[in-house]
Order: sequence, then structure tokens, then C-alpha cells
Amino acid sequence: MPLVTLFTNLPDHKLSAELHLALSSKLSEVLAKPEERLSVTIVGGLRMSRGGSLAPVCELRVASIGFDCREKTQPAARALTDFLAEQTGIPPNRILMNFSDLSPYMIASGGTLVG
Repeated sequence: MPLVTLFTNLPDHKLSAELHLALSSKLSEVLAKPEERLSVTIVGGLRMSRGGSLAPVCELRVASIGFDCREKTQPAARALTDFLAEQTGIPPNRILMNFSDLSPYMIASGGTLVG
């Protein structure tokens, strides 16, 4: 049950519903999780800087069960960076990611713990 949030300083009008759904689909593919279980939030128009610059930037935070080693996060980082750069025009060096491994008892849906 991945929880994903994309934070960016791109204005909301550049963050279409099509981008949102394409990101959800790509995450499902990359994380090897059913899309029905994904929760994806996009937050745009933020005041963000990186390296002393206000140029377009984004941070993708992915929390998922079983995302617990470099062999899983490195391929995901590459694929998602390429996807976001292509879809948003943000250069790869301004796309940051934070991966967190969740324990099944730390996530619930419909009032029931996943594990």
C-alpha cells in the first residue's frame, strides 16, 4: 500500500490530471504494486529551493512495504527520475527522492492494518 507524495515548485496549472494518473501508473509498474493500492498526492506551487536556486525542483517521497534495500530503490530512482524529467521538464539533478520502508503494522486501510 504505497503512499507517494510529489512536492514541487511548479505551478498547479502545469500539473495536469494526466500527469497525476501517468505518475500513478508508472509507480505501479516500478514498485510492482497494484495501482488500486497506491495513494498518490501531488502538491504544486510550493516555495522550494535547491542549491540556492529557485529553478524548477521536485521531491518525491515514496513509503512502501518491502522497499528495504538498494537493489529495489536504485532501479526505482532511475526510472522515476527519467519519468519525472520527461513529464515535467525538471532536470534530473533537481529531482530528489526519499524512499521509506513501511512495516505492515504501520499502515491501514478501511480501519484495518495491512499486517
